[in-house]
Amino acid sequence: MTRKLYYEDPEKLEFEAVVVRAVPLPEGRHGVVLDRTCFFPGGGGQPADRGVLGGVEVIDVREEPDGDIVHVLQKPVAAGTVAAAVDAARRRDFMAQHTGEHIFAQALLRAGGLETVSVHFGDDDTTIEVKADAVEDRILVEAEEIANGAIRENRRVILHEIDRSEVSRFKLRRTPPDEGRLRIVEVEGFDWVGCSGVHVRSTGEVLLIKAASQERIRGRVRLHMMIGRRAFEDYGRKIALSQALSRALTCGEDSILSRVQDLQAAQQEAAREIRRLTTERAAADADAAVLAGRRAGDALLVRRAFQEAGQDYLKAFVERVTASPGRICIATDRSGSAFQWIVAHSLGSALELSGVVSPRMSEAGARGGGRGSRMQGVGSRLDGVEKFAQDIENDLLRFLGKENA
Repeated sequence: MTRKLYYEDPEKLEFEAVVVRAVPLPEGRHGVVLDRTCFFPGGGGQPADRGVLGGVEVIDVREEPDGDIVHVLQKPVAAGTVAAAVDAARRRDFMAQHTGEHIFAQALLRAGGLETVSVHFGDDDTTIEVKADAVEDRILVEAEEIANGAIRENRRVILHEIDRSEVSRFKLRRTPPDEGRLRIVEVEGFDWVGCSGVHVRSTGEVLLIKAASQERIRGRVRLHMMIGRRAFEDYGRKIALSQALSRALTCGEDSILSRVQDLQAAQQEAAREIRRLTTERAAADADAAVLAGRRAGDALLVRRAFQEAGQDYLKAFVERVTASPGRICIATDRSGSAFQWIVAHSLGSALELSGVVSPRMSEAGARGGGRGSRMQGVGSRLDGVEKFAQDIENDLLRFLGKENA
C-alpha cells in the first residue's frame, strides 16, 4: 500500500519517492506506483491532484482497491528514486473549496435547516445541492454571515481517525458509512463530518464564502458558491465590469440599473416603430403587387422575390396580399447564403397547400412546414429559389385549371 503523505501533511507538496512498479494503461498512457506520495487521488467530491513526477506531467491520480496510488503519466519515467511536485496553486484552491463547503453546509443547516445532499468542486465554482424547492435570500444571507463568522474566528480544522464504534463522540452532520475506519473532519466546535478529502489547517485560509446564484434541478436547489481566492477574483471582475459600464453609460455606478432600463425602454419603442414602418411599407408594396398580379379564373396570384427584406417584412407582405379573399401569394427573400419563403392563400378550404408545396421543397434545399392555407420555411440553395417559386406557381395554376394570364 502506498504511504499517503497527503493525509499526514496536506501542506507537503514536494517530495522524493521510489518507483515500486509500472502499471500498463490504455491510450498510450503510463501508470506508476510509488512507495509514498503527496498526490491526492481525489475523494469526498474533491478532484485528484495534478503536477510533475520525474520531469513528466501527472495528468491523473487514482487509488486502487488495494490502497496503491496510481499516477497517470503521458510518458514513462525511469525506475528508482524520482522527485515530484504537486501543483500547489490547484491543491490549495481545492483544499479551500472543500473546507469552505463544509463550513457553508453547516451554516445552511443552522440558518434554514437545509440538508446538503451532494457537492461538486469545479474549476470555476463549487456547487452545493440541498433538499428544498427554493432557498430564500434571507436564509442565504444568514448562512453567509454564519459561515464567514467561522472563517474570521480562524477555527482549527482537525482530523480524527476513528473506529466505527466511536462515532457517537461526534455531532456528525450526516450519517457515515457503516464499515471500516472513519476520517472525521472537524471544523473546531462548529462542524463534524466523515470525509476522505484534504483540507486547510484553519478556517482563516478559506478567506471568504459568497453564494453567487441558485437553480432548481431534479427537485432540489443547486447553489453556486464562490469560495476563497475565487470569491475575491470574482469580486474584482464585477468591480471592473461595474466601472466599465459606468463609463460607457456616463452615469454613476448606483445609476447603472436605471440607465439600462431607460435604454431598454427606448430600444423597445424604437423596435415597435420599426415594425410599424415595415408593415406600412410592406402593405404599400403588396397593394402595388396585387394590381400587377396574375389572374387565374376567379383567383389572383402574386409572386414576388425580395433581397434581404427581412422576416417581418415578408410576413407583412403576404398577410396584406391575402387579407382579401380569392388571392394566392408566393414570396421569397434571399439573405446571405439562405432564403426564406412563404406560400399562402385566401381561397378557403378549396386548396390544401401541402400537396402542392411539399414535393418541390427538396430540389431547392427548402425545409419548413404548415398545411391548409399557409406554409413557410427556409432554404439553402440560392440557385434553386427562383425555380422553386416558379414551379409552385405553375403547379397552383394547373390545380386551378387556369393557365391564362
